[in-house]
Amino acid sequence: MAMSGEEQNPPHSMGGIVRSLGPGLIIAASIVGSGELIATTRTGAEAGFSLLWLILLGCVIKVFTQIEICRHCITAGETTVTALNRIPHAGPLIAWFWFITFLTGLGQLGGIVGGVGQAIAIFLPVMGDKSDVLWAGVITVMTVVMLLRGGFQFIEIFCTALVASFTLITVGNLLALQSQPDWAIGTKDLVEGLSLGLPEADGALLTALAAFGIIGIGAAELVAYPYWCLEKGYGKWIGPYRDTDDWRSRARGWIRVLQWDAWGSMIVYTLSTVAFYLLGAAILHRKGLVPEGTKMISTLVEIYGPVFGEAGKVILLIGAFAVLFSTFFVSNATKARLMTDALHVFRLRRLTGEKARKQSVRFFSAAFPLLCFVIYVAIPKPVVLILLSGLMQAVLLPMLGIAALYFRYRTIEPGLRPGRAWDVCLWLSMCAFLVVGGTVGWTKGVELWGSLASR
Repeated sequence: MAMSGEEQNPPHSMGGIVRSLGPGLIIAASIVGSGELIATTRTGAEAGFSLLWLILLGCVIKVFTQIEICRHCITAGETTVTALNRIPHAGPLIAWFWFITFLTGLGQLGGIVGGVGQAIAIFLPVMGDKSDVLWAGVITVMTVVMLLRGGFQFIEIFCTALVASFTLITVGNLLALQSQPDWAIGTKDLVEGLSLGLPEADGALLTALAAFGIIGIGAAELVAYPYWCLEKGYGKWIGPYRDTDDWRSRARGWIRVLQWDAWGSMIVYTLSTVAFYLLGAAILHRKGLVPEGTKMISTLVEIYGPVFGEAGKVILLIGAFAVLFSTFFVSNATKARLMTDALHVFRLRRLTGEKARKQSVRFFSAAFPLLCFVIYVAIPKPVVLILLSGLMQAVLLPMLGIAALYFRYRTIEPGLRPGRAWDVCLWLSMCAFLVVGGTVGWTKGVELWGSLASR
């Protein structure tokens, strides 16, 4: 049977597969942000090397859920929110809970654009105490312009450059640290980190569980990833479902590309995550320092000190700008697409045709960065909003695990279903979501209630 104009046969050579990758790198740009730079480094500072195994697990185990959800979306040709909303009984609840989580995440982005402004203000305090607000405003306007002028390819290239540069610097810093006898990481340290042990420090395990929910691909990215895969073209290249061997062969080929994309990006952000964790354990833990409060940046500078000396501060601030700005940029680009789809799925706004969808994406690409900036100006330290966002994402994780299992056993065409080993890993992913979501959700819920009660 002849293919339609948009359907394409998948690449089979490694070169062709590499040229077809991209969505995972966009997601990696969002991932290699505050989670890796702050939460992972702090976990290493508190726990030492003992939780390296949990950090690795947190990066790897979620990919099975990521691929399973996206497998359904690209073969069914529907977005994540549409797919969630179609699940019988629980689907609308999951979809609406995600939407509330999505809205609370805007407060967190307000804090991120403020963090970028603070990093620049350290170098260029042009307005005294208000320098961070000025630079946050400049970054907001720059983000709006870039989002309105750039399409998928621009976003893909820009984010890849930011993530690659800081990842290489951080990994290089870790390798160079081995030449410093006082800070080198030995075989004994790595054995301790991979021995499935638990830390002795009070609160370190809870910090690690919280980091587990942030590192790697989190709840927000699990929902967002299929959108970038669809925008890249995986869905339309497979084409509408047809009960033919040609369709199944084409679908299997593009699912294979999807798997390369997801696992390839996992390698990128895992390298960065492990590097930050080991630097926190090797330097901050040995010094007895924990990055927090107003001394967070000055403490994080220490991980670059042994190798780069005084230049470490400059490197950290440039790196913080790169990863936080990439997170802000990608998150706003993603949220514009998610909001456009959500309004349509929930019948809050009827969008007919591709032109209307693109206009909606452009509108929210401008509106969301500006809204995040307003949130930062109104609440310079949005602690409650960040707590709420973390709580909602923790609770959302097991819901997405349930959705992935539903897609695996109820919607995937039999000829495209994975094997038994994959199923085992998918169930392990679900169990991890339940443990982390329940623990962090309860803990952060109590913490949030305390914050609200004290106001």
